[in-house]
Amino acid sequence: MASDFLPIRIKAAGLHLLASCLVAALSAALVFLVWYPSPYATMAGGSGLFLLIVSIDVILGPALTAVVANPNKKRSELARDLAVIVTVQLAAFGYGLYTMALARPALLTFEVDRLRVVTAVDVDPVLLKEAPPGLQSLSWTGPRLIAAVKPTDPDEQMRSIELGLAGIDLAMQPRQWRDYAARADEAWRVARPVSVLLSQYPQLAADVARIARSAGQPTESLRFLPLMSRQASWVSLIAAPGARVVGHLPVEGFF
Repeated sequence: MASDFLPIRIKAAGLHLLASCLVAALSAALVFLVWYPSPYATMAGGSGLFLLIVSIDVILGPALTAVVANPNKKRSELARDLAVIVTVQLAAFGYGLYTMALARPALLTFEVDRLRVVTAVDVDPVLLKEAPPGLQSLSWTGPRLIAAVKPTDPDEQMRSIELGLAGIDLAMQPRQWRDYAARADEAWRVARPVSVLLSQYPQLAADVARIARSAGQPTESLRFLPLMSRQASWVSLIAAPGARVVGHLPVEGFF
């Protein structure tokens, strides 16, 4: 009777679920500690994407195992069915992780009057070789802080405009990348005092004070820049010396 097989099916599905959860936990450590360090999992959409991948994969695999776990099957037949399920599950999960790797935040780029999160998929591999020496590879351990400058040569200006019209922002054009340290004074100059931010969002006072303490700076010495990503608009707090980025807050920075 089918009801007699129920405990066996539940046990098989439970073991499969346990294994799937272990793989998901290890993958979560890679994703959220290495590729999408806080707060980029939220800012760049990594949390939602990972949850979607895991929920489908972890639920579907054990569910299929429960369906095929019939003790009346030959051992070879059962092993074949389970191998197919595991293979398909791992392939789907691997593709999901590959997608997350492509969407990982690779650069935090100062661009004119803002910071922009640039993901790996935003950068054309063909154009990447045009980046200055030392900037021709994309980070795998969270975004690298750089700057992007407007070209001064007329031909380069026209090329940059054409790329921009094609959806490739200045921050995504490797030829315009520069070391952030060389542009830190400019970033500090265009940033606005944190008092302006607090006048617009007084509820952020405690968060700003916490970030200031962590940076070892008085609250009033901080400045902020708008922070853009494809999924969200935040602000970044910067501090002297070097206009270093010391924190991010989830509020609109253009006001």
